[in-house]
Amino acid sequence: MQGSHGQGLWDFSVTLYAHAPVKAATLALQDAGLDVNIAFWIVWTTGQGRDPGPMLDDAVRVTADWHALATGPLRGVRDALKHVPAPVPAAPAQALRQQVLDAELAAENIAQALLEKLETVGLASSFSWPERALAGLELYAAHAGSSAPVIHFKEAIFSALEKG
Repeated sequence: MQGSHGQGLWDFSVTLYAHAPVKAATLALQDAGLDVNIAFWIVWTTGQGRDPGPMLDDAVRVTADWHALATGPLRGVRDALKHVPAPVPAAPAQALRQQVLDAELAAENIAQALLEKLETVGLASSFSWPERALAGLELYAAHAGSSAPVIHFKEAIFSALEKG
């Protein structure tokens, strides 16, 4: 199984998101009210033998602040451009929607850079990486008051990692 060692959070997330089951599990977390950047950060951090738990409040705060400033408004514009009313020409509107999506991805990249800078401590655990990741994801879901299907996200991630 490939670990997260030596790979930045953004590359780790983008590589895994390319797998259809991970994408579906990620969208399910998002629909349940969780920030997928934090979910990827938790898995990535635990893969480095680090404990994201003590920094969870900071992670939630920095991503919420950035989401309110940039990511959320960009997503709102992108969603609004899905179906533009007449007389707006469809082709230019869709080209603009793609540009907004590119900007939204750049904002997501910044969110992950903020998360990656958080100082986490080493884990004193003999549990496997998948077990540590699941514990971190469950902690995050409980912290957010969400019943998000974190087990499915964890399973999709580790299945994708095994496939390479």
